[in-house]
Amino acid sequence: MLKRNSDSNSVAIIGAGNLGSAIAKRLVQEIEVIVTGRRKEILNDLRDRGCEVEKSNTKAASKADFVFITVKPKDVDSVLEEIKGEVKDKKVVSFAAMKKFEEIKKSIPNSFVFRAMTNVFAEKGLAFTVYYPAYDEELERILSILGEVHLVKTEKEVDLMTAFSGSAPAFVAKLIQGFVYAGLSCGLNAEMAKKVTLSIFSGTANALKEKESENLIKEITTPGGTTIQGIKKLEENRVEFAIMEAMEATARKALG
Repeated sequence: MLKRNSDSNSVAIIGAGNLGSAIAKRLVQEIEVIVTGRRKEILNDLRDRGCEVEKSNTKAASKADFVFITVKPKDVDSVLEEIKGEVKDKKVVSFAAMKKFEEIKKSIPNSFVFRAMTNVFAEKGLAFTVYYPAYDEELERILSILGEVHLVKTEKEVDLMTAFSGSAPAFVAKLIQGFVYAGLSCGLNAEMAKKVTLSIFSGTANALKEKESENLIKEITTPGGTTIQGIKKLEENRVEFAIMEAMEATARKALG
């Protein structure tokens, strides 16, 4: 575990479920983290990792410099009502999908309100996080512990990142599952099918940092070769359109 900086800000994470616990696991390596939540197994694990566990959302908020709201959208209003007396002049960051900035600000008018979106890769420091509405050096430093950070210009971009950063990993996992099943169908054992699939996705992601998708496809696909036969099947099954439709459906839901 990394040594914490005693001068760092503390963060209260209200609602340590899947996303909240992922954030907490990473942040606690460098700063003080206070968590609340309903799932005892998650809270016990976070306590073992060095987080302070509080039963009271109010008390957790009172102890921290930053308050991260990671509850479900339907629970945001009740949480804000509960903690509003403890977050005056504090920075409150909502990671709840579909809960608009103005709604949050109306509930806690004396706080500095931000909206943000990240994903479960935060646990490994590999998340892609966006925040809104204004640059904040301290907040950006904390979010950078989770991975790459970007300030966005519009609230709509935060909602869209619910689809791209928050939901898309599940879609990629479905694609990977399909490749593993394909390996099994072709005769590979389960362990080898998974290893080669993860290697393919990792290698392709690295390659595409330096070149366009079309160029990589052209490099691999030779006239009359094996790859073009598979490309034809992907085209027949409209794989690109299926991905687009999945992302668009998720984005529509996130935008309300």
